[in-house]
Amino acid sequence: MKKLLYSAALALLILPSCTDMLMEDNKVKVSSDYVFNTPDGLSRASIALYNLERTILQTSSAGLFAVLMFDAPSDIMVCRTGGGVEFSRSNFQTSNTLILAFWTNRYNIIGKANEIIAGAERLGLEDPVVKQAWGEAKLFRARMYFDLYRRFDRLYLNLEPTTVDNLERVFTPTPTEKIFETINKDLDDAMEALDWQPTGNAAQGYEYGRMTRTIAKHVKAQVAMWQENWDEAIKQCEDIFQYSGYSMEESAIVNFQGENLNTKENLYVFQFSESVAGGGTVAEAGVITGHHMSLHTTPRYDMAGLLYSAEYGGYGWGRHYPNYYLFTLYDQAKDKRYNELFRHQYINNNPSSPDYGKVATCEPSKFVERLHPMSMKYFDQWTNADVPSRRYSFKDIVIYRLAETYLIAAEAYMRKYGGSHAKAIEYYNKTWERAGNDHENGPITLDMIIDEDARECCFEGTRWYLLKRVGQLKERVRAHYGETSEENPLMSGTFDHSRRNFEDKHLCWPIPLSQVDMMGRENFPQTEGWE
Repeated sequence: MKKLLYSAALALLILPSCTDMLMEDNKVKVSSDYVFNTPDGLSRASIALYNLERTILQTSSAGLFAVLMFDAPSDIMVCRTGGGVEFSRSNFQTSNTLILAFWTNRYNIIGKANEIIAGAERLGLEDPVVKQAWGEAKLFRARMYFDLYRRFDRLYLNLEPTTVDNLERVFTPTPTEKIFETINKDLDDAMEALDWQPTGNAAQGYEYGRMTRTIAKHVKAQVAMWQENWDEAIKQCEDIFQYSGYSMEESAIVNFQGENLNTKENLYVFQFSESVAGGGTVAEAGVITGHHMSLHTTPRYDMAGLLYSAEYGGYGWGRHYPNYYLFTLYDQAKDKRYNELFRHQYINNNPSSPDYGKVATCEPSKFVERLHPMSMKYFDQWTNADVPSRRYSFKDIVIYRLAETYLIAAEAYMRKYGGSHAKAIEYYNKTWERAGNDHENGPITLDMIIDEDARECCFEGTRWYLLKRVGQLKERVRAHYGETSEENPLMSGTFDHSRRNFEDKHLCWPIPLSQVDMMGRENFPQTEGWE
């Protein structure tokens, strides 16, 4: 079994920009011909899409990926940083660079996928290598449009490669039904083209990290829930349970422990490797760096009595945490996730300290930064074991997990047949009972699904989307977002900006100001409320 290893430099092979197409450079032309007109070139181009998606993790936009995966702002997190990642603060501006980074990253991937799809269809899909690249590009394009729709509500469809002949165009918002029609068609094509398990070169065995039919069906189920197509969601989930070969681990935390996270439950993970040919980012002077996700969730615990150590996750920034409200959702005596998925305290580890071996404490003004309870899903004691003070991680990042598939299925059965349906109860219990809770006999309710999503999938990028889809985002953010000193007496001050400021307009992100200007306000005006 092999991880999908791909270099950041591989992206340089793929897909010339319009500027490249205007250059009188034989090397560019030869490379372009090779990439789009040979099976091997298309295969390399499709692999480069993985790198393009991960560029959102690079230093300049690392805070953005934290926003996506830590569900900021939702009802179950507290954020110590400023307005850059809290898009419902009163001082938020439509020129926010992180929102622009998200928009341009997704549309950039779509543009590259368009060129791969067109190239594959020119060559013909009879060649399995070409068909694999075509299926991967279709799945990438569907996922990117789905991400854009859920965040912005309004977008434009671009399904053709950009050439010098079609640079001039009129941008207008695409009707919602057309967006979903395109997403679903791409997902259907991907499901037909891709295998259940990650494949690449058959002689090399599985290449984990590749797009699969399983991932396409998981995303198709997510899309069906947004369309309230319960039958379709049920079908896709049942196919995964029956045919994919994935199954639940003995506990949720198993899926986040170690450097390589290719567990039997994780459907798709971002692969990282410290190898030059792997999933690192090549920084200046050829130094390979990883990502900063562990830094965001690990407190800056370096203080009297505490030393940076791999045991505590190494270096931390102390920016994003689970909040007090999330912890109230667990049966803290019975639900093992309460202790397995979070670190609630630190023990002084400096042998020269008089408090060595005792529970660490600090003054309330420093608690949020230094000792706040943290999520263990991005905790890394493996890739930084040699240098705990290193400011980056090479641990894989989980994107889709079978636990979410079961919760989708439980809700779909509940919506279709009622909360007493045997399948709704069975699938709800997949995560609930695994965590050590007593069997739930039903009926299953929407509130139960929402709370179980928080307990099981917190900090995995599901929360914001779920609350928006079911119409409870504003209500729950205003009730629970962040944390106050009344809720947590160990800290001073309040960190509840979004709780106080969330308005109807915050249910979607504004179109980035520069993009509105580029597309033309007369044809593509700013989203209502963000003018």
